[in-house]
Amino acid sequence: MRNSMNAAVKCVLATLLAALFVVFVNAHLPNEAHSAVPAKVSRTTIVEGDVITLVVHSAPDCKYCVRWMGPFAGEGHFKSWARTHPGAQLFIVERASIASNETPDDYPQPLRWLSEQNRKEQRLHPGTPMFEVFVAQNLIVRSYGLDSWDDEVFPAIKDLDARRSHLGASR
Repeated sequence: MRNSMNAAVKCVLATLLAALFVVFVNAHLPNEAHSAVPAKVSRTTIVEGDVITLVVHSAPDCKYCVRWMGPFAGEGHFKSWARTHPGAQLFIVERASIASNETPDDYPQPLRWLSEQNRKEQRLHPGTPMFEVFVAQNLIVRSYGLDSWDDEVFPAIKDLDARRSHLGASR
């Protein structure tokens, strides 16, 4: 009986040690700097006059896309913010359904270049919602899913805009 209890205690202790090891390895030191903004954003040079273009790929039967759209969700937050940050613009590419491919007609006229690029790269059926951020037609961020809006995309747009404003103010 005593040997079986010792084995059980050892097993529990080994499990606890393994769990603590995983927590320790994944833990971040308090003074470490972490950012939700992708590294490419930090390396992007943006100057006065550059437009930050947000492209949202959507479908009417995508429940997460529907949640993002509207005045009190991601779309509304972006439009409200963009009123005081005129160097940012939003385009929505909405295809017929999640199951269908994007067509050139789904793209607003100013994004015909992106439609052609996606056609050449066979990227006609992206996940939805998909968020892309461009500066001067250069892709800076591409991210999928509703959570990525708050976690990655909107912070990246704000970071780009803040650095542009800083550069413009220092001239």
